[in-house]
Amino acid sequence: MSETHDHDHGHDHEEAGFGVALGFRIFEADGGIYMAEAEVSSYVDDPTSLGATLVFHNLTDLDPMSAPDEDEGDEGWRVDIDDELTRDEAGGTRDQFHAILRQLAGLSEQDLRDYLQQARTESGVEESGEGEQA
Repeated sequence: MSETHDHDHGHDHEEAGFGVALGFRIFEADGGIYMAEAEVSSYVDDPTSLGATLVFHNLTDLDPMSAPDEDEGDEGWRVDIDDELTRDEAGGTRDQFHAILRQLAGLSEQDLRDYLQQARTESGVEESGEGEQA
């Protein structure tokens, strides 16, 4: 599915569709602390079908005392996981959403580390760049 559909990640509110971003897990990898966020959204070409993208944010250098808008440039590392998801795309949106959430909840920390590495590789970030912000 990821090869034939584009996600509507909620950035363009004029489009009909569904989109929600959920930060669902904080974990450690390669000496850094990361937040895994899932963007679950409808496809632009089929708003009744949902897919998901994992976005990883490096929290290692996050300053909790900084102004909230100082970190807005951090887009994170992204990896599309549509092909790994099991859901009935012909089913209702709520059922698809719940199926995706259950699968996200079942991801192990090792799964997240593997997806983080895949996202880094796809974005061209070398392993030695763990401390870099995306």
